[in-house]
Amino acid sequence: MYVPATAPRDIGGVIDDAIKLYRASFRTCLPIALIASVASATTVLYILSRFPALTTLRDPAQLWQLVQAPSVWGWYLLLSLVSLLLLGAIIACQNALAAGAAPLGVGRSLAAAMARLHWQLLAILLWLLYTGLITMVMFMPLSWELKALLAVAWVVYAIYLWGMVQLWTVALFAQPVGTIRAMAISWQLVRGHWWRAAAILTVGIIIVVIITMVFDFVTGLVFVMFRLDPNALLIGNEILSAAARVFVTSMIPALMVAMYYDFKLRREGGDLAARAKSLTPQ
Repeated sequence: MYVPATAPRDIGGVIDDAIKLYRASFRTCLPIALIASVASATTVLYILSRFPALTTLRDPAQLWQLVQAPSVWGWYLLLSLVSLLLLGAIIACQNALAAGAAPLGVGRSLAAAMARLHWQLLAILLWLLYTGLITMVMFMPLSWELKALLAVAWVVYAIYLWGMVQLWTVALFAQPVGTIRAMAISWQLVRGHWWRAAAILTVGIIIVVIITMVFDFVTGLVFVMFRLDPNALLIGNEILSAAARVFVTSMIPALMVAMYYDFKLRREGGDLAARAKSLTPQ
């Protein structure tokens, strides 16, 4: 059973909370992650069946045909929509546990994600608009030096912006708010703690990458032992990678939820301290 933290934790404490949250939500998140993994693997296998040259990368014409194929784009867009929905369901499940509420089942988690899917799509639209700014700059009649300077400024601010609003998805499920308000909540929580938030997330990503690399290394040894042809090797690797994703998909969401509530406690504690100081007689 997951017990929510009652006080801000250090970086190791937040990661420990995330691990506990991951374990507590695993039973519900497992079928959700399984659906996401099957959908991803099915898309890859479909593309490989339509464009076998991808296994060797020896046919540039077929690769160009792949980019132009409407069916491939249709599958990709469908996969993206399904992945977004399932990610929301995982966050909804983990957020309920972190908030101390009754645990959500698979059905209720999916329903909660579906109810907020349009807000997630709006966030994607806002990001596309931000990306469009640099695209417009590249087509402007400016010197290449100025374009390079503006591109660097765009990238730097994009990294900073991502760090400030990285908790917005959790805020979307933790409170009855829309996209803009959720981003504002994330901004308020991360303000003054950008490097701390980046450090926690970086450690979490490194842990997930190491787990994935170990799994890939072991499966790679198995395939080498059987001396499979390139096509069978690629298909088999995708199937086993899909199996690994079932277990790692909910790790980063658990970390984000743990970060959200830790930063919330930290912010509320800071506000209470400021109020107490203001009431102290001078």
